[in-house]
Amino acid sequence: MCARWQIPADERRAELVVTMLIRDEVAIRQGDAEIVTSRAQLSELADKLYFLDLAFRSDARDVVEALCSQD
Repeated sequence: MCARWQIPADERRAELVVTMLIRDEVAIRQGDAEIVTSRAQLSELADKLYFLDLAFRSDARDVVEALCSQD
């Protein structure tokens, strides 16, 4: 393990732990669930999370719901 960040729990979700692993991977864990992403996937993941953060901050709930319904 190279670096670790802990994002505190909120009223709805448990603490989130982001860990940079030695083998060019990043692990994101919340409770018993864990996602490990490669460095190659990290930029696109970061872009999507940034977009969602902006959408929620700008009160664009309709945009987020529209994106979620495109499954």
